Amino acid sequence: MTVQDFFKIFGCIMIVIYLFFGLDDMIWYIWSILSTQFGKNRSKKMELSFQELRETPPKMLAVCIAAWHEDNVILDVISNFINTTDYPKSMYHLFIGVYPNDPKTIDTVKKAGEIYPNVHAVINCMDGPTTKAQNINHVIGEIKKYEESAGIKFAALTVHDSEDAIHTYELLTTNYLIDKHDALQFPVFPILEMPRFKNFFKQLTTATYADEFAENHFTTLVQRRDTGAFVPCAGTGFALSRKVLDDFGDEPIFPSESLTEDYLLSLNLYKKGVALYYVLNKLPRVLANGKIKSDFITTRSLFPSTFKAAVRQKTRWTYGITMQSIGVRDIFTKEKISFAGRYSFYKDIKSKFLNLLPILGYILAIYVIVAAILNLDPFYTKGSVIYYMSMVVFTIMCLRQITRGYALYSVYGLRSVFFGCLLPPLFPIRLLYGNIINFAAVVRAFKMKLGLQSKNKELKKKEKDKREKKKKVAKWAKTDHDFLSRDQLRQYRRMLGDVLIVQKLITPAQFKEALNKVDKEHGQQIGSYLIENGMITEEQMLRALGHVKHIQFIPDELVKKLDYDETAKRFNVKMLKKRKILPLTEENGTLIIGVCNNTSDSYISKFEKNNHLKIKKMYIMEEYLMKAINDIGKKKELLDSLELYHSGGMTYEQVILVGKFASISKVSEKNMREMMGILV
Repeated sequence: MTVQDFFKIFGCIMIVIYLFFGLDDMIWYIWSILSTQFGKNRSKKMELSFQELRETPPKMLAVCIAAWHEDNVILDVISNFINTTDYPKSMYHLFIGVYPNDPKTIDTVKKAGEIYPNVHAVINCMDGPTTKAQNINHVIGEIKKYEESAGIKFAALTVHDSEDAIHTYELLTTNYLIDKHDALQFPVFPILEMPRFKNFFKQLTTATYADEFAENHFTTLVQRRDTGAFVPCAGTGFALSRKVLDDFGDEPIFPSESLTEDYLLSLNLYKKGVALYYVLNKLPRVLANGKIKSDFITTRSLFPSTFKAAVRQKTRWTYGITMQSIGVRDIFTKEKISFAGRYSFYKDIKSKFLNLLPILGYILAIYVIVAAILNLDPFYTKGSVIYYMSMVVFTIMCLRQITRGYALYSVYGLRSVFFGCLLPPLFPIRLLYGNIINFAAVVRAFKMKLGLQSKNKELKKKEKDKREKKKKVAKWAKTDHDFLSRDQLRQYRRMLGDVLIVQKLITPAQFKEALNKVDKEHGQQIGSYLIENGMITEEQMLRALGHVKHIQFIPDELVKKLDYDETAKRFNVKMLKKRKILPLTEENGTLIIGVCNNTSDSYISKFEKNNHLKIKKMYIMEEYLMKAINDIGKKKELLDSLELYHSGGMTYEQVILVGKFASISKVSEKNMREMMGILV
């Protein structure tokens, strides 16, 4: 057999395989679109109402992060999360799972706990590294103990990685959706610098993740959600409801033997009828240049930037998903699973083989190019069956690039489409390089599987008379992490304009016009300008500013029900009126004061310095602030929760929240406390 004969046979086989798998994907793509738009499975797309998010009483939420040798990033991650998350600090707790043989990470997390009372270091019962699943399972056990000791009940558990930049509104959205869905998955998008020719090769590896995650998390998971197929967990940015946690009882929730415990957990839940709801929603925000853009409620993460690190991580994914978690038996299981669900199982299984095909295709492409240069006979003749099959395969490849390009445009913008799909045409560098990474990862995963299997067989032979046979368990193949700089993080923070626009109090055009007219030379603030020109009210501005600065707003109906007399009497009333400051209570060495829009920051600083007290602010409208100061010493009807606050069962912020939402929902404070998970 000549070389030409070999490549003719090889080429025909490859075209048939490509056509089979290509048509398979295109049929799925078309069917999913038709079924969601016109069929009975059409999803009623839930457009998140920001007003409804705000009006939903905040429930106690737990956030878990597993950490092993993360002392270089974990403090920045914690600080960024707490200082940017738009959710009451007293209503969520952050639990960091650390190991006793990792003292640096333990010390760093404990340092964070001294700064933020809702941060807790959970030291594992075993030396690290174990699997990530074992770490999280241990944390969950300690969370349940914490609930008992603190008299609270978490409504959901959210899991994140130690390098995540968590979205400002994630907990707010979780709080709203967890009543409707037992499990949530938020999109995960890699962080990229603005693509340019000069940084193209510098971030080439990370960019391949961006291409794949954009396509998968913008298109594929939405299709799976809307057709009732299996939506796998991404390993970060997902939440489990209280019901799911309770259904496991004392059993471990995450499968400790798996390298991709997140995927296996979501698979097991899906088989039990608990589908992961994929959350893909946008909210408008204001950029530094004043332009308005829509932004996904998503987790942003730094992904590996070197070939070696990427192969290592994707080996773990490939092995854990396609070789540990799912198999052909799952497609033909007798459990009640829809056709779409079974088909999605098949797609996940075949991915390990699909990642081998592109490299073989590149070998064939090189031969075709060489044959054309040397005037050799092509492996097909024009007009033959294989010729037309090749044209179909080429068309499918182009359509795939178009769908990927649209996903990239939607997530990262037009520049990323050019660098990801069009540089150069036909065989983009990022696509080719990404396929090489995936190929290397699959080969390494197969070697890993064969190696582990052989060791398991040896162990079984040696210990065949024992009741429990030992198995080789793979350890946590953790990826080394970095975190974003302050300048990089700044672009993900929300400002006053973001909140006002997303609440539809003003339009993007009105805000942009106001920015141009603000008298910056004389120190005029945008909020003051909007109030003075009747575009928003003082209350709307204070509420919005409270969300930006994480300062609680006290409605006027609650101000008159607060027991602030004993605290306020310690200060000169005339001074309080002049400076528009209302001392409310002292909590853990911090004086909580009520202030209004016209309370000077310099007065607050002087007040803090003169009284040698640490200050925490809460916003009150000026009219009701002054009235409250005048009412010092007068008899009031007090909130029921104040009694629990004085006995140490609640924080002052929780008292305000319970009173506010009890009033809105027209229920008793006791019922509201139970709804929010404050089970004192």
